[in-house]
Amino acid sequence: MKKTLLPLFTILIASFCFATDSAVIHDSSAAGGVLLPREAPFPPNIIVSALKKAYPDQISEISFKQGDWAIKVYDRWLYWAGGRLLPEEEIHNRDQYNPHLFYSYPKSLPPFQEPDRDTAARIESILNRRQEFPIVRNPAFLNGLWRIWDRDTSWKRVKTTFFLGYRLLIHRDLLEDLARVEEEIQRRMLVDRELAAFVRSLARIDGYNWRQIADTDTLSVHSYGTAVDLILNRSANEHIYWLWTHNSGEKFYNTPYGKRFSPPESFIEAFEKEGFVWGGKWLFYDTIHFEYRPEIMMLNGLDN
Repeated sequence: MKKTLLPLFTILIASFCFATDSAVIHDSSAAGGVLLPREAPFPPNIIVSALKKAYPDQISEISFKQGDWAIKVYDRWLYWAGGRLLPEEEIHNRDQYNPHLFYSYPKSLPPFQEPDRDTAARIESILNRRQEFPIVRNPAFLNGLWRIWDRDTSWKRVKTTFFLGYRLLIHRDLLEDLARVEEEIQRRMLVDRELAAFVRSLARIDGYNWRQIADTDTLSVHSYGTAVDLILNRSANEHIYWLWTHNSGEKFYNTPYGKRFSPPESFIEAFEKEGFVWGGKWLFYDTIHFEYRPEIMMLNGLDN
């Protein structure tokens, strides 16, 4: 795949998606409190096919039913419903939910470029709408995919493991995936002193954490044990998370890469190889965050 020369803002805004923590903010219009999502960057039939390929043990079938695409997650059918992935009994409530988005994800960080006035205004408009209408996603898809329904069932699904010498909790279905990430990093550490020093510099690595995404009414993927955060042992001079920068009064989208924390490229690549996306490639960046989204890698042709 050729490396894109488009700035990150162009790529992500053109895809109508902006990621924050474990979620994606959809560039939607609010009219009378009703969310009106725009077109997704990938057609539904391509997305449901990628989902079935990415989660073969959980998604047994895809079909075009009742005029819409649907996926069978274990024994329950979920309908596309404009990206909301709803059970049949919730389809009539579709306008109450934001879509689960399946977004463009670049192979490498494109050249940084501050947004022009119109683009900055659009980002600010999204922030304002997000504050007025917090993100609400129907949990049926993630609940079914990971077999988690509440805090008690989530605790039963996560397991303690050690990753690069750090103790963390992760969903038991991802133990082998995370182990392969570790093996790849350890292999590269043998010849990469920068990577080895970076791993030693971490304070800890966190996984499972039952909580909502900041400023939303939607559970973080950390609640499912499918995400990992790097906890840093360093000064606060680097920008880490867009919301922290935003709350400090700065324009987070004007922060160049050189002022943001970033793991070594080889560290990021080891995670991506096993289907984890890095939050540092989101416009609404979270540079210490990795989450398991193999379908995103497939949709963007990065799964090989």
